[in-house]
Amino acid sequence: MKKTFITIFSLLLFVASGMAQEKNSWTLDECITYALENNISLKRQELATELNKKDFEQSKLNALPNLNGQIQHNMGSGRLLDEGTYEWVNTDLRQGNLGLASSVTLFNGLTGYNTVRMMKANYLASLENLELYENNLLLQVMTAYLDMLRKAELYEISIEKVKITQLQVERMEMMMQVGNASEGEVLEVKAQASNEGYNMILAKNQVEVARLTLTQLLNLPEEESMDIIQPVIPEPNVLQMPDMDEVYQSALGLLPQIKAAEYTIDYYDRNLAVSRGALTPEVFARAYYNSNYNNLLPNPRNINEDYPFDQQIVDNRYSQLSVGITIPIFNKWQGRTGISKAKINLQDARYNLEYSKQQLFKEIQQYYTDAKASLENYNAASEILANSEEAYRYADEKFKVGMATALELAEARNRLFASRSEMVSAKYVFVFYLKILDFYQGKEIEFR
Repeated sequence: MKKTFITIFSLLLFVASGMAQEKNSWTLDECITYALENNISLKRQELATELNKKDFEQSKLNALPNLNGQIQHNMGSGRLLDEGTYEWVNTDLRQGNLGLASSVTLFNGLTGYNTVRMMKANYLASLENLELYENNLLLQVMTAYLDMLRKAELYEISIEKVKITQLQVERMEMMMQVGNASEGEVLEVKAQASNEGYNMILAKNQVEVARLTLTQLLNLPEEESMDIIQPVIPEPNVLQMPDMDEVYQSALGLLPQIKAAEYTIDYYDRNLAVSRGALTPEVFARAYYNSNYNNLLPNPRNINEDYPFDQQIVDNRYSQLSVGITIPIFNKWQGRTGISKAKINLQDARYNLEYSKQQLFKEIQQYYTDAKASLENYNAASEILANSEEAYRYADEKFKVGMATALELAEARNRLFASRSEMVSAKYVFVFYLKILDFYQGKEIEFR
């Protein structure tokens, strides 16, 4: 899903400038890759997932028998027990024992099997949560990237507006020189030019704020400056709105938050089985192998000779194999309480799945509504822009022949650039929400 998400938004911005990229010029794909590699919270989430993987692997190994060795050497003085003769003696004594012990559970109500299934579900859920975290990070990067593009385009509009206003100032000064305009009219146009210059500075600052937001999101060093590649954003009228129900049905089978909720149900279902297994008898097998030695033990082969420790170990060998059963009778009602709590957790997991589905539907519904509204805004802004261009052209012609004032021309110009800004904003908002809807469907988008 992560690769699909990257592909979607990389293709969204796939038409880049043909000029050579500067050192600090970034594409969306480069921003996403850098964010994934340097986000500390994501790295911690990866470590948490790795821990769950280790727990899952250990749960499978727990079905194997254990094997432990033991070696003990004692040196004593005074009255002590001679382990060779099992008599109490009052002397200096060196003795010891060594051996191996192993045990294995043969049956315990399938607790081991269900524990493995439970830990597997927990690990798979953590993988989905990791993907969800990655998707959220990708969404944040994409949002910041498009926001910087939008504000950069609005800044270009403000620059153009300043240039046009400055031309108007020059025209008014020439008209004043020939007596066709008063000094007050010139001062009024200059005031408008100053105001547009102020708005241009504000627009530039908004670009820098957007750049800072993206830089911080990528965790770039403070001394690192960045710029982004200016792509070609497709016009909304060449894109098609998907069916909302189809988007929702596709998302149910694709998005990690739904899969994680399903795995969580499986986890607590197995947890309930494990809790029930605690009430069943446990059948186990145990094996022992040990020997002992001490310096006072007489040599049974020749009482006048020393009895070597290595020979004692061979002679004193003891092995045992036993099979037993442990039957739970009364454990302070802990087993029943565990089952009750497991049922509650299972029901809560089922509620969580339904809640996740509801939240997903609400998100898609909201994105769909916003996309539809932004498309309508774009179409309306396009119509207003066409009318504003014609109105500005007409006002400019009237101004040239002295039938319109500088204030009327400024108002027409403001309406023109306001409608252009509205159309740019609506375009970016529509493309943004539309690509999220496409992401929910797992589509790889191509613009033709």
